Amino acid sequence: MCDPYVHMVVDDCTSASRADDNDFKSLIEEVFDEYIANEIPIRLIHITKDTQGLNFKLVDRTFIKAYFKSVPNNIYREFRNGRVVDAEGCIRERVKAILKYAIFSHRWLFSEPSYQDMKTEPMKIEAELEPKWKKLREFCRKARDDHGCEFAWSDTCCIDKTKSAELDESIRSMFRWYRNSYICIAHLSETTDLAALERQQMDERGDGVKIDVWFTRGWTLQELLAPSQIKFYGKDWKPLVPLYDSKNDRFSETIMQKISKITHIHPNDLKSFKPGTNRVPEKMLWASKRRTTRIEDIAYCLIGIFDVSLMIAYGEGNRAFFRLMEEIMKRYDKWDVFFWSGQCSHYNAALPYAPRCYPVGYRETPVKQRREAGNEEELNTASCETGDRLFALTNHGLRIKVLFLPVDLQHTRDESRDSRYLTFKHAEIDHDVVVRHIGAKREPHTTWAIAVLDYWINGSGKGFIDSRTKPFTAFLLSMDKLHACPDARWKKEMTEKVVEIRPARHYVNTLVQLYL
Repeated sequence: MCDPYVHMVVDDCTSASRADDNDFKSLIEEVFDEYIANEIPIRLIHITKDTQGLNFKLVDRTFIKAYFKSVPNNIYREFRNGRVVDAEGCIRERVKAILKYAIFSHRWLFSEPSYQDMKTEPMKIEAELEPKWKKLREFCRKARDDHGCEFAWSDTCCIDKTKSAELDESIRSMFRWYRNSYICIAHLSETTDLAALERQQMDERGDGVKIDVWFTRGWTLQELLAPSQIKFYGKDWKPLVPLYDSKNDRFSETIMQKISKITHIHPNDLKSFKPGTNRVPEKMLWASKRRTTRIEDIAYCLIGIFDVSLMIAYGEGNRAFFRLMEEIMKRYDKWDVFFWSGQCSHYNAALPYAPRCYPVGYRETPVKQRREAGNEEELNTASCETGDRLFALTNHGLRIKVLFLPVDLQHTRDESRDSRYLTFKHAEIDHDVVVRHIGAKREPHTTWAIAVLDYWINGSGKGFIDSRTKPFTAFLLSMDKLHACPDARWKKEMTEKVVEIRPARHYVNTLVQLYL
């Protein structure tokens, strides 16, 4: 990666001669054009200043290209005297550094300036105008005065939401636009200062002590994680950490530790987040207490965090989250994607309804090297595969191999119309398995089973469980064999909490492939 603030990188061991100077110029032009077409927002706010105050207007990528037309020649002059290491990457970083823009993260008001409200000629915002304009004005003021940005982007007015193609591109690109910004200005409209932020704490139910609404919205999660630089401003637009202490709060231990407590996001992720389809339960937890006005957005706002592509289709409702899970499972092969409880998806009972189904407190267990294993549990984890890594969604449902344990229903208590406590017994489990079953009551002749998900696999391909510090995770399954049709299958049941078991002793058996 080339440092954008270093004028050039020279390989002293290589001749500086360049066979075809025109090819190098063409490369710079191509990178410049591609960056504008693909890496910056479709429209930006151009902020200018005169004796009467701020002016701004909406501009498109064509304007940006014309405004910065001298950039390719300037970059050529910087690099022409030396051999550039990773020429294309270095040029792209230099273009990014020059074409800098500020980006806005905020909680929407009931009324916000729209694309239709904006003008393509310089306009002023008077102090006496309504709050929606005051907020936009303050954002633009901070972008220019505090961070030296002539261009800025706000999701309220820089997207023409009447054009479905533009809206689709904007949602798919939003994580990248935030990541490519020079600075993200985050406005915490209900937080007065750093001390007020300190008092905020999210609990397991998603409640908190005067929690700022910014921490409860779906879209602000990626707006927190994506930018390389972020600055937090309070209710009155004063920075929570003074500018002379930090222009980039990303590396402020003071504020990042406080935000980590509120969001359950590890400080390392707050400092430098890399998107991808890993650590699925942990990332879902980050979104589990957040809400979106449109139900589809709880899926769309996670596209960038998991680095997947998803068609945007408002009106599909919760199917959007099911499609997100489908895409994640195409690239994720760990059993813990099923570490959830509560309401299931309408489209497959083995998948969760929403991020809120993932519980607080789960962390992926680090796998030690065999030589570092200090006990049998660590040795099993280091030596054996854990769970089925070839599970897949098919036209018969979720195909997955489990360690199958038939169980006997002992008794039912605290029954209500939609839930009841069920107690199960199995000889290989050293405790009663008590679960709160959610949904319709099953018939008395229903057959029950426990499907262990995170079993170990021995050298013969069989699954086994043994005593260990953490309990094993399982699905509760049922089947009505009395009224079963020829192609009857086991059904994953909904439970209030994740089903966990502790084996009485070492237990090994052939794995069973199910379609759920």
